[in-house]
Formats: sequence, structure tokens, C-alpha cells
Amino acid sequence: MKMEFLIEKWFNKKISLDRIEKYCKQLKIKKRRLSEDIDPDDIRVSCVERQIYPVNSIEKYIDILCGFVGQAAKEGSHLIIFPEYNFFDLFGLIPGFIFLNQILNKKAIKNKDEEKDREGEPNLKENNYFLTTIFKGVAKPVETGVKRIVSLLAKEYGIYIYTGSYILKEKEAIYNAGSLFGPDGNLIGTQKKMHLTDLEIKIGIKRGNKMEVYSLPFGKVVCPICMDATYFETFRIAREIGADMVILPIANLEEYSTWKALRGIWSRVQESYMYGLKSSLNGWIAGMHFTGKAGIFAPLLMTEKKDGLLSLSPSYEGNHLVTANLNLKKLYEAREKAEYHEDKNTEFEKNFIEKTYRIN
Repeated sequence: MKMEFLIEKWFNKKISLDRIEKYCKQLKIKKRRLSEDIDPDDIRVSCVERQIYPVNSIEKYIDILCGFVGQAAKEGSHLIIFPEYNFFDLFGLIPGFIFLNQILNKKAIKNKDEEKDREGEPNLKENNYFLTTIFKGVAKPVETGVKRIVSLLAKEYGIYIYTGSYILKEKEAIYNAGSLFGPDGNLIGTQKKMHLTDLEIKIGIKRGNKMEVYSLPFGKVVCPICMDATYFETFRIAREIGADMVILPIANLEEYSTWKALRGIWSRVQESYMYGLKSSLNGWIAGMHFTGKAGIFAPLLMTEKKDGLLSLSPSYEGNHLVTANLNLKKLYEAREKAEYHEDKNTEFEKNFIEKTYRIN
């Protein structure tokens, strides 16, 4: 508890709102006014794929985010989406962390072929206490700082921004959550991750139990996080509550595989007939290796090559911004033409699904 307190106190000093606002005022941002009458048949969205870069100042972190937002605004995007664990760079503010990070990463790279658990993820038992302590210590100041930065950038650039995920602390419980901001700088909503990885459970992260849908001028969106897309129920519920598009930030703690990637959002989009917007984090941090491609997905028949891809990053590592146009009219037409979409096997659901999920 003492270490958590010291980390929180240090981060409150390094990520002060005064410091954030002072620096953002100095940025040379060419303001634009986003029209409230966005054509739902011509929505432009951007998804960030970025590499973890531990920073030694909040100003450098702001520069990273600002670079992507500026690029998206230049390309005419109405919405930009940052990845899961979008705050890992801020661990660099901890005294000695950058040096310790290098040691942990070198050790993990050396032993990565030997230290695998049954699920194929690195064995990170040594890091569990370390991560738990850091997560709880940085949670409050990082949440406050990230939300303020994104709020200011959204207002300055006149763009909708999804923060990517951060650690949300409520009393003594911590959650993996992300927030959506409008071009007026106001918070639209915050969504907690509902399906956790083994590592998240081990370090004490709690799961969310509800998914919210947000009505934007250009359609309705939901914001589940990473593992939430592994389960078809997430997208089925999203469709039932009226969503047109799904914002999905990821940070996959595994070596990249095309086939593993297909178990997530691409498959869910084909089942649900919604647009899928995936951002991704990659790189090494505290002995953990993250990979993943950013992409924008649609039902097969809506894409030029009939592959379900509107835009996809060329690599699962590095920094990329993928952008595409969405058309709700075409989406609704595709739903009407889908021969098997929304087919249900009520007998199967009654006998198996209700028992499995204990539905009353």
C-alpha cells in the first residue's frame, strides 16, 4: 500500500492538470469546426496502431497522441480511436523504470521460447505483484491526465476521440476502461472491459458487466475492449441495442498470427453486420510483448475484394494510422439482403445457451 501511495503521489506531480493545459495551449493546432450535420453515408474514421514508447515527461506523451490526432484531422476523419492500454508509455515517468524496463525486456526476449504457459502467453508470475502495484498507483492520476489531454485535443481539432483504455479505480477496485469524447471536449461515456485475460485476473482487475450504446450524429457506437470481441454474444448484444459500429481497442499479449487475429473482430463483424473499428498497441513493456494490426472491417459483400477489409495496417508492429469511409445506408441495405443473418436456433438456445450462461 505504501508503494502504491508513493507512485500515486509522484504521478500526481508529473501529470498535473496545470502542466497539461499549459503545454496544450502552446501546441500549434490549426483549429477546425466539425459540422454537426455529418453525412451518415460518408463517415470517415481512423484507427491508431502504435508502438509503446516509455516517456520521461507528460509533454512527450502529449506529442505522441497529438501526432496521430493531427494526422487523422488532416485526412478529414470525424473519429479517431486509440488502443488498449494506451497509457503504458507513462510508466517511463517512474524513476528508474526505463532502465528496469530494458532489463525485463531483454530477459523476456531471451527466455520467450522457454517461458510459455498452456495458453501460449508468457509466464509473467514474477511481474504480477509489480504490475498490480503500478496499476493501482498510477490509476487515478493517469485516468485524470489522459481524459484531460484527450478532451483538449478533441476540442482543438474538432474531432471525436476514443481515449484507448486506461486503469479506472473505483474505491479499491480497478478496471480496464476507455472513454469517448466529442468535438466539444465533453465526455460522452466510459465503458469497462467485460471479458478479462488470465493476466488481468491475476493482477486484480475486475470485469465490467454492462455495455452502453452511444448515439453520435453519424450513428450509434459501442466500445467493448479487446477480449470482448472473442465472444459472439458481445456483438449480438451490441446489434440488439442498436449499434451501427463497434470501437475495439486491443493490446494482444502474444506473438502475432493471422489465424489468431481472425478469432476476434473480423469474425464478429461478419456475424453481426456492423462496422468494426480496431486500434492496436504493440511493442515491449516490463517483459511483455504486444502485437496486433489496426483495421477497419465491414461485412464481406460490402468490401471491394469481398474480404471484409476496408483498411488494414501493413504490419503488426510499428506506428500506423488506418483510415476508411463508412456508409450506413449501404450497411442497412446489406443487412436486408443477408440471407442467413440473424437466423436463430431457438431449441439450441433453450437447451444449451440458457444453461451455459444461467439465463433465467
